[in-house]
Amino acid sequence: MNNKIDSKIAEIIQHKLEEVQAKLTHQDYFNHYILETLESFAFRYFDNPLVSEQLSSNVMRVIAIEKGIKEAIKIKNPELRAGIGELVKRVSKEQGPTILREIRVKLDRSSTHGGSCLVIARVSFGHPDHDFAKGTFVENSNLFKFEDEVHFRNTLAKHLEVVCELF
Repeated sequence: MNNKIDSKIAEIIQHKLEEVQAKLTHQDYFNHYILETLESFAFRYFDNPLVSEQLSSNVMRVIAIEKGIKEAIKIKNPELRAGIGELVKRVSKEQGPTILREIRVKLDRSSTHGGSCLVIARVSFGHPDHDFAKGTFVENSNLFKFEDEVHFRNTLAKHLEVVCELF
């Protein structure tokens, strides 16, 4: 009797995996999954996140511009704390200094189902324009390879968690 039940459970699990695989192979669904995951992380780590957005076919992000430096001072990263300290010296409280937090996902689909993914968490203290090219930011990044869409889905959050230690 137990073998019959175990066999039925294995069959149900296999069917669900195939169903998820089929959905994730559709690019729109795959991208939607990434955007929803980014929003979930943004609500965990940002005070006032904006809606996640797709910048190109393979780049998605979510950002938050945070006013007031009180919460940002709690950040433990020494390089980032120094940058925020410089921001506080440069921009008065009355001018409303801001920092910009971002979580970004960049995909490289090298095969039909697999590829690699670069996840990035970064904080800009380059008030007011927050131009990441000027060196007024600190970032954590992590590159991982995935075999297929299900493997990607099962590992994305783990890699986002690692880079979000910056916050």
